[in-house]
Amino acid sequence: MKQHREGREAVPAVAQTQFQHVAVGDTQVDLRTYDDAGTPERPDAGSEVVLVHGIGASERYFGRLIRELVHTSTVHTLELPGFGSAPKPARQLQMQDFGRIAVRALESAGIQGAQWVGHSMGCQVVVEMALAAPGAVSSVVLLAPTINNAERSAPLQALRLLQDSLGEPAAVNAMLVRDYLRAGPRWYLSTLPAMIRHPIEERIRDVQAPVLLVRGGRDPVVRADWVTRLAAARPGAQTVELPGQPHVMMYTRPVETAAVLRSAVPAR
Repeated sequence: MKQHREGREAVPAVAQTQFQHVAVGDTQVDLRTYDDAGTPERPDAGSEVVLVHGIGASERYFGRLIRELVHTSTVHTLELPGFGSAPKPARQLQMQDFGRIAVRALESAGIQGAQWVGHSMGCQVVVEMALAAPGAVSSVVLLAPTINNAERSAPLQALRLLQDSLGEPAAVNAMLVRDYLRAGPRWYLSTLPAMIRHPIEERIRDVQAPVLLVRGGRDPVVRADWVTRLAAARPGAQTVELPGQPHVMMYTRPVETAAVLRSAVPAR
């Protein structure tokens, strides 16, 4: 496991950043840690959050959310194999593979008891992480969880993403296009069927940690009826909607999203 410090424009200058290349078998996960432990508002220096990105994306679109979370938590971001700065593996990975690899990367870094937060496909990965290591997670937050089981097709998902892009800030669209190009069409398109096939509505049933589902009120990818069905599949799951927000709500409403994440931390 190699470590070095890396500056990232997506996070505040006051944050301490640690960057680790974590080898997991024949794959690699890139792990970054942001910690502003000197902030007076931090009530608990032990609070930790892990952020997992969606398909084609990187940690960069979490930047505004990280700015908010570092006031109260140590924040870790994972870049999954083939995405962001993590190299592409020699084999195709399923959602269960991504989940197991992510868990092993966190174990290697000594990160346990954190809140795990996924966005879009990252929600599917986080669910698999929670199933692989139920004792290592304090709570699970799924931001814009995919895939809607009533729209499980690549053409329809492409249409939904196009619809969503019309409601996203230009900065988000530009960031995601750069990340998609970095991942490359071959890896993106080979991962897409695994994401579409993954039955999160079945897998979420056995997640033991507290679960919170969050959607933006104007998200065409993650419709309200789908979140209702997903919550029903996991008794006790809570739901929150951020009114008027698109798919990447943690960029458009970072303060509110951070508050939602803090509300999902179990009382000690």
